[in-house]
Amino acid sequence: MEDTDFDWLCNGLPADEAKCMRKIFVEWCDGDENGFPVQLALLTRAQWRAAALVPQAVNDSRKMIELHLAEYRRQTAVMIKDFANTVDKTTNDLKDVIAKHAESVKHDSWFVRSRLAEADEASKRIRDSLDWGVSEWNQSKNALAEEHRRFEKACREFDDRLQLRGVLWYSVGLIGMLGIGIIIERYLGH
Repeated sequence: MEDTDFDWLCNGLPADEAKCMRKIFVEWCDGDENGFPVQLALLTRAQWRAAALVPQAVNDSRKMIELHLAEYRRQTAVMIKDFANTVDKTTNDLKDVIAKHAESVKHDSWFVRSRLAEADEASKRIRDSLDWGVSEWNQSKNALAEEHRRFEKACREFDDRLQLRGVLWYSVGLIGMLGIGIIIERYLGH
């Protein structure tokens, strides 16, 4: 015996649910199993199955986004750490230069006296370099904090859009179901 669309509809249902479906279809009509009521039931069940997949797809998308965000945060932390290490190394190198310079001044005071103008100029350049480095560090830190705030805002907006999209799909499905119900009611009324 060949399977019909009704058999496909009942596929995977427990015996008591399949029996209930058969009773409903017998009440609807005594006609062909490929008729309108069975086809409508097939369409309705397909819509239910499709609607059941939407929350899982949204959750999967959210998890994927969270994974990407976690990776971006990890990469940002590594970049900040590398930048801080570079600044610390540069600062330590400058401190070493200054310490060597001071030691040289201590040992060679007579040479330094003759070159006082050059040493004064060098110390000004070093001070300017340090001030510039501190200024650049502060600007970078402020820029990073601003980017972090923008990134969090974008994440919140994205989450809000995802939630709104889910509500809209749910509403469209509900309206579709109501429309189908009205059509069935009118069809059965005629």
